Order: sequence, then structure tokens, then C-alpha cells
Amino acid sequence: MIAARVYTQRRLAPGYFLLTIEAPAVAEKARPGQFVRVRGWYSRDPLLPRPFSIHEVAEGRLVLLYQVRGPGTRRLSHLRRGDPVEIDGPLGRPFPLPEEGPVWLVAGGIGVAPFLFYLQKLRENGLSARLFYGGRRRDDLLRLRRFSTLAGIVPVTEDGSRGRPGLVTVPLEEALQKNRPALILACGPPGMLRAVGRLGELYRVPTYLSLEAMMACGRGLCLGCAVPRRGGGYLKVCVEGPAVDSREVDLEALV
Repeated sequence: MIAARVYTQRRLAPGYFLLTIEAPAVAEKARPGQFVRVRGWYSRDPLLPRPFSIHEVAEGRLVLLYQVRGPGTRRLSHLRRGDPVEIDGPLGRPFPLPEEGPVWLVAGGIGVAPFLFYLQKLRENGLSARLFYGGRRRDDLLRLRRFSTLAGIVPVTEDGSRGRPGLVTVPLEEALQKNRPALILACGPPGMLRAVGRLGELYRVPTYLSLEAMMACGRGLCLGCAVPRRGGGYLKVCVEGPAVDSREVDLEALV
């Protein structure tokens, strides 16, 4: 673990926070799609650091976009400028980068977290992108203005309070019926990932699913993040992912 300090913390919406950490050594090595493990407390409860996608890197700082879901993230949400934290990483494999675009991204709620860093990389490589962004309600769609500077956005909410009503996979399939991207990359809840994986195979578009799992060690040793592999065996999300070719994943086992 590397010692670091909080630079800023900002509440974006109820339960959602943007945490910026001074960590030049980690930021320099970070690549889109990788993650870090963060501890912002000194007690043994919770015992393990929490894994977070890298949302953005700027001027030697790591930016993390997260949602409060349990005791670990609740403790992190109380951190303020100058508070000490410990970081482990960057870990995992970077997202795949195609030679040609366009690239379509599909996000469900906080699953959008790793995509800002990736969109910046796509822009640097001259690749166009489109973001299909779904949430239960308008407060679940975060940083829309920032994302809109890097990609065309299709916002969707289940309650219809922002953008199209319904599920994000509906406009995705409508778009696939008209055009085919070079790559689809999805991050979000298991049901959404299953649906996106099936659509990618149906329309024969290379599709990667960024999987979420509890990563106790982050190095493939503890098997805490193992996900069933199609055809048998398991994928270690922390070292073989987080983003994995959908054809390698047992989609029915995603929970």
C-alpha cells in the first residue's frame, strides 16, 4: 500500500462522491480500465481496502467516482482535504483499444466510473465514441456535461426522469440494427451485462464486459473475485480483467 492524501472530495448527488487523491506514483502508471484498492481508515473494520475503477488522472492525481454502498465507502465519504489514505495499484488489465472506431460504451449507474479516463484515451487516438448511459432515476446519471465533451450520449432512466424511459439496452439494440461499432464495452449491473453480452454476440460485434467482484488481494491469489468461465473453470477478474471478452464469460452465472 502507498501512502497518499486526499486533495478534494465532492458530493455529486445523494450517495455519489468524487474523490481526488494526490498520488503521483500511481497516477503515472495508471491506464484506462485499471483499478486501485483504497483504505481511508485505520481500524480493522472493514478489514479490506475497497476496489475502485480509475475515473480520471490529472496532474499526478487520481480521481475516483464512487457510490456509498457499505461501511467502507461510507467511511471514505467522510474524508476531507489533507486526510491520509493508502492506495494499492494500479491493478488489472487496461481496456482494449481498437485500431479503428467507433467505440460504443454501455454504462449502468456507477458503472460509468471507468469510462471518462477511457474516453480521453479514445480522443487522443482519434477514435469516436458513443455512450449509452442508464440509471434508475436522474440522480443516477452523473457528470453528463463532462462526458458530453468526449462522446455522444444516449441517457436513459427507468422512471423516465431523464432521457429515454426504460432500459439502456433498448436504444443499444435499436442502434445495432442500423450500425455496427468496432467495439462494445459495458460496465454495470449483472443483468445489464448479460443483455449486452448477448446483443454483442447476436450482432457479431466484439464485446467486453467490465466485471465487478470483491477483490481481496487484487493479484489473483485469493480467488475471491473468480467468475465462472464459459465452458468450465473460472476467470480471475483482478488479473484477467476487469474487462473480459463476453464470449469467455458464463453470462448465465453473472449475479
